[in-house]
Order: sequence, then structure tokens, then C-alpha cells
Amino acid sequence: MHTILEMDEHNYDEALPEIRRTAVRGVIFRAGKLLMIRSSFGEVKFPGGGQEQDENDVDTLLREVREETGYHVLPESIRPFGQVVERRLSTYEPMIWHQINRYYFCSIGKEQDACQYSENEQKYGMHQVWVSLAEALETNREMLGREGRRPWNQREFHVLELLAAQMNGKETL
Repeated sequence: MHTILEMDEHNYDEALPEIRRTAVRGVIFRAGKLLMIRSSFGEVKFPGGGQEQDENDVDTLLREVREETGYHVLPESIRPFGQVVERRLSTYEPMIWHQINRYYFCSIGKEQDACQYSENEQKYGMHQVWVSLAEALETNREMLGREGRRPWNQREFHVLELLAAQMNGKETL
């Protein structure tokens, strides 16, 4: 999978230990709307999350989308969009946060089960929403203006911009 964006804040000491994490996220359209996850802060993000030990990207995508949205990804629909590589000082400890986020286009079945949000996701009021690409871009643009430079907001905003560019024929990924 090719890298569509590198986000390195260079705000860390190279001698610090590194936290390495892989996350897998779904880009899911239905009837012209994107399936996203909204938090109590107002931002929207692509459904997905951290890869567990012994999981591959497909396993992670199927599990995370099901947990966060209740929908089941149709495995035959999965195709790569690209990856975002993040490096920055960790928000919570003196370590380098190194995360690779892999994004996949995919489709979901019609039936929906109950969501299974983690305690932390519940704490932040995570819930699924269907929004247009333009609405998702505007929502996260406003969040960047209000909340500043939170890395996850920047990442999702830039991925939305790249998605919009690709859909408008401006860029091939």
C-alpha cells in the first residue's frame, strides 16, 4: 500500500522509546454519504482502529467497522485507498508515537447490529453518522480552527481532502 501522507511533527527526541501502532480504517459510501464516527467534540473520523496481535488488515477492518458501526464489511469489496504515517511526541507519555493508518474503500451489508464501543469511546460520545464528503470536510475544518492542531483531526481532515481530490479527478491514488 502506498503512502498518501506523512505527518511528522519532529517534536521529539530521537533517543526516546517508540510506540508503534497500526490502525485500519474504512472509507464507506452509501447513497452519496460517508459513514463516519462523530465524537462529543464534534469531529468526524473514519471508522476503524488499532490492529490487535495476530490480525491482518482485513481482520482489523472487519472487527473495527462492526464494533464502531454495527455494520458488517463485505470482504470482497475491500480495496486499498492508501496509508498515512504519523510520528510525533506521544500525547500521554515521553515516547515517540509512530502510527501507520491504512485506509480501505469497502462496502457494508444492509443489516446493522448493536455497536460495541469501548469505555473510552463511550466516554467521548462516539456514535456513527452519515454525512456528505463536503460536510465531513467542513466539520473537521471548523474543528481545526476551534480545537487547534490535534493530530487525529489533522490526519482525518487531510485524508478527506485527498479523497475529495481523487473523486474530483484531480489526483490518482
